[in-house]
Amino acid sequence: LKIHPRLAHDALDKQIAQRLSISVEDAAFGAHQVAASNMIRAIKAVSSERGRDPREFALVAFGGNGALFAAGMANTLGISTVIVPPSPGVFSAFGLLYSDIERHYTKAFRIATRDLVIGRLDEELSVLERSAVAEFNAEGVADERIEIMRYAKFHYVGQAYELTIPFPEGAASAATLDAMAESFAQEHQRTYGHRAPAGEPVEFVSLALTARVRPSAVRHPDQLRLFDSDTRALKSRRAYFGPVHGWLETKALRRMDAKAGVIGPCIIEEYDATTIVPPGAQASVDDNGNIVIKLNRASAPAREKLNPETADV
Repeated sequence: LKIHPRLAHDALDKQIAQRLSISVEDAAFGAHQVAASNMIRAIKAVSSERGRDPREFALVAFGGNGALFAAGMANTLGISTVIVPPSPGVFSAFGLLYSDIERHYTKAFRIATRDLVIGRLDEELSVLERSAVAEFNAEGVADERIEIMRYAKFHYVGQAYELTIPFPEGAASAATLDAMAESFAQEHQRTYGHRAPAGEPVEFVSLALTARVRPSAVRHPDQLRLFDSDTRALKSRRAYFGPVHGWLETKALRRMDAKAGVIGPCIIEEYDATTIVPPGAQASVDDNGNIVIKLNRASAPAREKLNPETADV
């Protein structure tokens, strides 16, 4: 798809920049930040809002646009490492083809743990396990290839959300239930920073069971083939990196061009994705073909003015 810088510039200028009395590059960068902030909120929902510090993790970027936003998002979250796997634009399709087959089952209870009849847990677990095995057997899966994982969901009475706790192997007992209630309290402490005092009513919300088929053979290829966009000579171009760095002359590379390591700013172009390495960041390609970006806060030249005739928007 051919991009027309002048038309893109005019559309941003008329629809956004003039209405907000800002420059065109700030309007474009603002749109980029809005999209990034939506994804950052999603990351926080499964990290900091669950008591997990995102700074302790690497950010894996996939999808056609994931690597376009990843470095900026990681910087905002305090994450120092970004990993872009091979063929990121088809990462989800690859996962669909190679992931293990699973089925999920649940049984609602919504009863205080002190009122729960222990024998009922074993009965309901047996019902769920028989359903899982029967459904996989009907598809030709032998019993020995079916792996069963059991969980229980708890919350304090009155809460509208729950936490999932592993359900120990073997028959249920009062000791099993007490141990899970304590595990719930510890997870609540870790996730939300507090736990209720001893004696606070805990509600058993539901049983959950995951049935997984153990693969009969290795379900991943020995090697992934990397596809570069084409064999043409890639050219450097000017790119805008926000108000701090402004417009910078930026190298355009293929993935394997970064094998020995490069320092940003640079743009890694592929058939199915585009990876942005911001100013001062270091990028390299590991032995598995992943682009590994290490972030820092290196300074860059001052901001320049937009020239729509010569710049890519």
